[in-house]
Amino acid sequence: MKVLYTNAASSVEEWITNAESSLDSSARKIVGVDVEYDKLNGSYFSPKKAAVIQLCVGTDVLVYHICHADERSEKLYEFLFGYRYTFAGFCVAEDRTVLSHSKYYIHNLNDIQAIWRDPDNKKRLQGLKDVAGAIIDPIDFEMKDGFGRKEHRMWADPPPLPPKHLEYAARDAYATYEVFRRLDVFERGFFSLFKHSEKKRGRDW
Repeated sequence: MKVLYTNAASSVEEWITNAESSLDSSARKIVGVDVEYDKLNGSYFSPKKAAVIQLCVGTDVLVYHICHADERSEKLYEFLFGYRYTFAGFCVAEDRTVLSHSKYYIHNLNDIQAIWRDPDNKKRLQGLKDVAGAIIDPIDFEMKDGFGRKEHRMWADPPPLPPKHLEYAARDAYATYEVFRRLDVFERGFFSLFKHSEKKRGRDW
């Protein structure tokens, strides 16, 4: 992974420009997205806001410490708001709400948790690590180990993020992108097989 960590709007906009160039030349315009915030704080009068926004395209990851941003990025707003790209997250309802409190909105957002679950995992609620471990690599079953309440309360601390948090944020973003990308390939492959089911198949060599 190539990870950019920043709180500068200009750096975010440069990353988005590069990401758009990559996406516009790709048939499948997928962006992994995740949002970090203090899950233990927040009230009606002081709602939770985004502390960190992560975006992933391919192996390029943006970790934007938005609660300490030097200025608002309208390019980020437009990137998230439009329908040109397919955004993928995991358990996205709260992420949508938190982003809206920060005046950012994602319209074309797919929730991996509502699309697929590991049929061999008997847990009632499966997390991103369960899905990523089943689809990408078994090592991802451990991707959130050692990251508890204490760590989650540090997202809004002054920059820079500790290395442990930066790794956590980047892996989350990459996992959402890569899981959704693979599910998309699988789904299109099944439809393609059905479409061509009556044609003679054999080895192509």
